[in-house]
Amino acid sequence: MWERTAEDNALDHLQKVGLLAPLGDVDKILQTVVNNLILTNNLEIIPDVRCRVLLTSPLESFTVGHTIVVSRGLLDVLPDEASLAMTLAHELSHIALGHRIDTKFAFNDRFFFPDTSTFQRLDFARNSAEEVAADGKAMQLLANSPYKDKLGTAGLFLEALQNRAPELTSLIRPHLGNRMEEGKTMRMSALLSSAPPLETQRIDQIAALPLGGRVKLDPWSNRLEMMKTKPVVLLSPQEKMPFEVTPFFPYLTRLNHTPVETAAAE
Repeated sequence: MWERTAEDNALDHLQKVGLLAPLGDVDKILQTVVNNLILTNNLEIIPDVRCRVLLTSPLESFTVGHTIVVSRGLLDVLPDEASLAMTLAHELSHIALGHRIDTKFAFNDRFFFPDTSTFQRLDFARNSAEEVAADGKAMQLLANSPYKDKLGTAGLFLEALQNRAPELTSLIRPHLGNRMEEGKTMRMSALLSSAPPLETQRIDQIAALPLGGRVKLDPWSNRLEMMKTKPVVLLSPQEKMPFEVTPFFPYLTRLNHTPVETAAAE
């Protein structure tokens, strides 16, 4: 209960300051993938594992107690469900291995700081030993999961991220968790060996998606929803735009004013 209190306090603060999206349909999608991993590996985790979405763009994922948090930017660029399962399996492994949250967050006075200092005062990064252990456990979870035969695209995503990392210094710098790429070390690097060669000029090979093309944010309520758009046929490799910002074209419509009936002057 003490650890769950620390978890709830941290999540409530992140949502209050506008960094964590309210519960919604995107969380349910993540929860479905996590449940697939838990059931196929016969894991018994108490209390239950939850999923939330961080509203920021830098690519990161981390755990707050038994809650898995994935950034909106990372959800945007992951190419398929198997790549999402890879990300969630790594964080689920931290929970399964008993890597704990700092219980200092159970005290409400730990959050008596300006909202603008949240990134400096909250830290959910793991040490290198826990990260290596989580990678090994995640590979076991994926080997027993429905995604075991589809992990080639996940490895291809990691290969594309590693290839573009020198250019994406801000995008791969996390605010609250661990980096996915640290020097020459890549998270879940074991999947790189099973990935097909990265061929950037192939139109039919999609290693990563652009930012802003999958998750839609309502800036007034901070609510998220998955965009249901039909895939566009690509005509050239430049249109793939991995890790780039999706072009935005505003769709303007004329506002029809309804006639207002005015009372006749007596």
